[in-house]
Amino acid sequence: MKLRHTIFTFTLLGGLLLFGSTAFSYSIPDTVRVGLEYKYKETTAVPITNKSIIIGCENDGEFNGETEITGSSLQVTLPQGAVIDANEFYPSYNRAISACDDLNDMWEYSAAPAYVDDGLWGIYVYDTGLDSTSYAVDTLSGKSVNSSNIMSLTDSAIPVLFFDGINPQIEALDNGGIVTLSDRSYRGRIEFGRYSGSRITAVNVVGLEEYLYGVVPSEMPSSWESEAIKAQAVAARSYALTRRDMNVHLQNGYELCDGVNCQVYIGYTNESQQARDAVDSTRGEIAYYNDMPINAVFFSSSGGSTDDSENVWSDAVPYLRAVPEITEDSPAWTRTFTQRELSDMVAAKGKNIGNIESIAVSTGKYGRIQELKLNGDAGSCTLSKEETRTFCSGSAQGSLLSRMYTINTEKPYEKGETDIDTETKYDTSGNGTIFAVSAAGIIESELKGAYTVDSSQNVSMAKGELYTVSSNGTEKLSTESKSVKPKSTVPSEIYSGGTVYPIDGKFVFYGRGNGHGVGMSQYGAQGMAKAGYSYREILEHYYTDITVK
Repeated sequence: MKLRHTIFTFTLLGGLLLFGSTAFSYSIPDTVRVGLEYKYKETTAVPITNKSIIIGCENDGEFNGETEITGSSLQVTLPQGAVIDANEFYPSYNRAISACDDLNDMWEYSAAPAYVDDGLWGIYVYDTGLDSTSYAVDTLSGKSVNSSNIMSLTDSAIPVLFFDGINPQIEALDNGGIVTLSDRSYRGRIEFGRYSGSRITAVNVVGLEEYLYGVVPSEMPSSWESEAIKAQAVAARSYALTRRDMNVHLQNGYELCDGVNCQVYIGYTNESQQARDAVDSTRGEIAYYNDMPINAVFFSSSGGSTDDSENVWSDAVPYLRAVPEITEDSPAWTRTFTQRELSDMVAAKGKNIGNIESIAVSTGKYGRIQELKLNGDAGSCTLSKEETRTFCSGSAQGSLLSRMYTINTEKPYEKGETDIDTETKYDTSGNGTIFAVSAAGIIESELKGAYTVDSSQNVSMAKGELYTVSSNGTEKLSTESKSVKPKSTVPSEIYSGGTVYPIDGKFVFYGRGNGHGVGMSQYGAQGMAKAGYSYREILEHYYTDITVK
């Protein structure tokens, strides 16, 4: 299959891709190139578990298979010892291997075919005792090969092929067409190259959709709701394209990596049927803003609301706006530090302010920490944005998991309140259980029984049970007729005047959520899916003013 490329202009700001409106449609590539940084970036050898492979190269996006190789212990490796180019060329592997046999019979030289170009083969003589002045150079009218440019395919440590000036690719002829490199398996092809250094890097050339088969279950549990997994599939597809178009790995020979710098990709090894179904059912669907794929960043859980992009990175991205959670089961966590521990962690970051005596806290409108002013007995310093959760990363307890936390109190920071209607979706079937969910993501009430929902989403209970859910537990209120329109209170402005003092010489951080907080909350997507939202509704909630198509 051919790669289709579209050339466009973009601005890379603060790690986010911002697109303006365009006069042409975006062209989705068939394949992507994924650098296997997990284990095979700049390494001396890449083991191939398959016993039967086909070797070729890519020409204008098409794979041209040249020859089949079988072996018991194959690997692509750096050559050992001197290598002599016999300065003879052949149009096929079979012609070259025949010439190698003749050379061995005539001179008793160890030789193997050298793949030097599409449809072009040479002969390389190898022996640890050979050098550029050896008898082999004279007898073969050959030349010594620059070992910094070549790779070899060996079987049980004996060279079978050499590669010079070419980045070979392999496909599996066994194992159902799945290539296995030691402990991980991959769809598509594996390319080997010495792209940016002196060693070998393995790259998986794989269909975009098949790439997502491996990404989605690595980023979201396959046991979750199908609509949440579909939302993850569309987000992952959109994110992969924007990441690819940033060319952040271009100098390394690939478009995406297999780690958290792009998206976690374990290949065929980690696939699940649920993830494949989600990818297939959303095949080709992208989240667009101004007709270009969005940088669909995501994270584990927010703890109540997401955040504006400029509060984490440097730029305001129109589709990455703070939104309250509809329903999210975000994990709670605590971190306890003494005054001296906090002081030492800040000093390790180059901010020597002495023993910390107080912390002034500023938050955004939904309670997420935006700034901490640490006041010590030898000075003060201010931490902002992500620094407010990463400044203690070197501690034994680890970093603060998110910026949705309070210090020395579990009560959210507030300054002024305003009632707002919750974006709550009810099942209009008239039977079952419905939830009134606050804008901050807290279940306020639960109604069980028969009910009606009008066009404004007002719920009327002719008969049923009404419960409230709070920190004090669940309390049954009434079985009488009720009319409910969910309301919620959230801070209406930035809280900027709160100062926290140590209690018994300690600062206790009470938090919820995990991650940077921008884009889609995965736990929030799961909660919305459980509440009956579709994957499109989930995506449109977390990414503002987008179109999924």
